[in-house]
Amino acid sequence: MPPKGPKKPKRTNKPSPLQRMKEAFNLVNKNADSVISREEFVQAMEAVGIPQDKALKLFARFDPDGSGELDNEEFFAFAAKGCGEVKGLFKPGEFDDEEDVEKIVGVFQKWDTDGDGVISVDELERVLIVLNPSFTKKDLMMIFKQADANKDGKIDYHEFTAWLKDSGKKKKR
Repeated sequence: MPPKGPKKPKRTNKPSPLQRMKEAFNLVNKNADSVISREEFVQAMEAVGIPQDKALKLFARFDPDGSGELDNEEFFAFAAKGCGEVKGLFKPGEFDDEEDVEKIVGVFQKWDTDGDGVISVDELERVLIVLNPSFTKKDLMMIFKQADANKDGKIDYHEFTAWLKDSGKKKKR
């Protein structure tokens, strides 16, 4: 048997964080100029179910000069830090009342972009690109596995609801 060549290093973070940041910038920057306006940012956040008030607070955190626009540097700071834990954007107990079912349905529908009634890995990845551009494939799969309770490779509405409501406590085995 001929000797094998050197093993290629395994990359677990494709695309690179810089590529992700550029992808996120282009997704959010609807008018393709060199900055992201407050309105563009809020629209992108609302498109993945983040309410306007939270989006505005997040924007203000990454717009230290108060210009109302995120330049590449400011957006890169957002991309590097992201929004934190995705579920953390929703207040604990926010979806506990029956009245809140509409909110959950709305968020689910925004994440389920093809409207097939389930959230795929690709759809979750689209959400993460906007909310936390510095995520890795490992992060994506960890979140997906947490939410996909029945391990069928897709997140249905009931799994999504349970995942959002989960306080993050470890389950006893």
